[in-house]
Amino acid sequence: MNNMFIGNGGKVVLEFIYWVVLSAGTWAAFIYFRDLGDITQVVMNVSRENMLKAIRNENRLVATGLAGTGMAAVLHLFWGAGPAWLTLTMALVNGFMVGFPWIWLHVGLRNQQQSATYYPIEEAEKYLRPDESVIVIENNGEARAHPDYHIKRPHLAGTPEGLGGENIIMTYCCMTHLGHGFKPEIGGEQLDLEVIAQHGNNLIMKDRGTGEPIQQMYGTRECDGRDSNGMQEWPTFRMPFKAFAKAYPQGKVFLNKIPKFTRNPVMFLFDHLVEIVFLWATVPHDRTQSLLCDTMDHKDCRLHAKEYVWGFNVGRDSVAYTLDAIRENGDLINVRVGDRDIVVSYDPQYQSVGVYYNDSGAPVSSIDFRGESNRGPLRRVETVKAGAYWCVWINYFPETDLNRLPEALQAAA
Repeated sequence: MNNMFIGNGGKVVLEFIYWVVLSAGTWAAFIYFRDLGDITQVVMNVSRENMLKAIRNENRLVATGLAGTGMAAVLHLFWGAGPAWLTLTMALVNGFMVGFPWIWLHVGLRNQQQSATYYPIEEAEKYLRPDESVIVIENNGEARAHPDYHIKRPHLAGTPEGLGGENIIMTYCCMTHLGHGFKPEIGGEQLDLEVIAQHGNNLIMKDRGTGEPIQQMYGTRECDGRDSNGMQEWPTFRMPFKAFAKAYPQGKVFLNKIPKFTRNPVMFLFDHLVEIVFLWATVPHDRTQSLLCDTMDHKDCRLHAKEYVWGFNVGRDSVAYTLDAIRENGDLINVRVGDRDIVVSYDPQYQSVGVYYNDSGAPVSSIDFRGESNRGPLRRVETVKAGAYWCVWINYFPETDLNRLPEALQAAA
């Protein structure tokens, strides 16, 4: 203690500074934990506006929370400012409120945008059931599959060489049951993405270059708006692993293997703990109508909340299809969405829903898994969100038309 060198006036000033810096540190730590702590959304309604502010100011909040608490501890230890019990308590509490979200986001959900590992079919067969659903992206004959279980922790998967010679990555949100491909570029500039939060049960990424949030459903930076030019969406579809292996025998599969205990005992234990948390949270979320985080703006009871839908949009015109509706219409629907003719189909052989642009000028009567039709080859629609939960899709596309049919069939119905 150095109180002997400080007069009464100096002690008052130090006490004042102590309370100011401790209050600032505690407030910043609380805001960071409340808005980016994930678990807080289970028990409270975190507003989207506050979350976006926290994302943009993440580094400031962390720095203020740690610096304010640390300065208060120094003032107490060297000059006796503030009570000992409060200093120790707030150091532990604020350390947790800052440390938990930061470790969860940056260590538990370690970014693999440029470092994902893909394995041959033969290796993947050791880890996946034949009927396990995988999310597929393909380019120039090169195909990659992403099982939900393995992509759920990193949320982002890609490699430096890209896919088929192009910069294409997979993004994933287990709260939406959605894997979706993007080219992580806007305006010709490559984005350095990181997982930062979720709101409305959908992943929010952060563009490190600008600090701006990016909603997975839209792929646009928040400051630019939903209708702006965002990341280029990439056609993404689902199929069973056995069908992927048949369709793409040279394809690669993303596996997020946990390091062996002998190689890295700390990460072995930590990653298994994260897996337990995910299973605790996501299994009930998938199997019931209830939401782990009920931060939704729109609700629609036309379907079970967690029914899988294949939703897509052409401009502001959005539609969603259930597998049952496609199958009931002979596995093929010709429909108009926005200003484009669209073919929605189901391939029984590969057990996969496909959505394709039809620029031939005439309806399609047959089409296979690869888009080869009686009208020639058709290109997949890049905005398709394959197998997303209905309740989350409708939250972001509330104007959605459900199971749209051609006008002639609608009139007959």
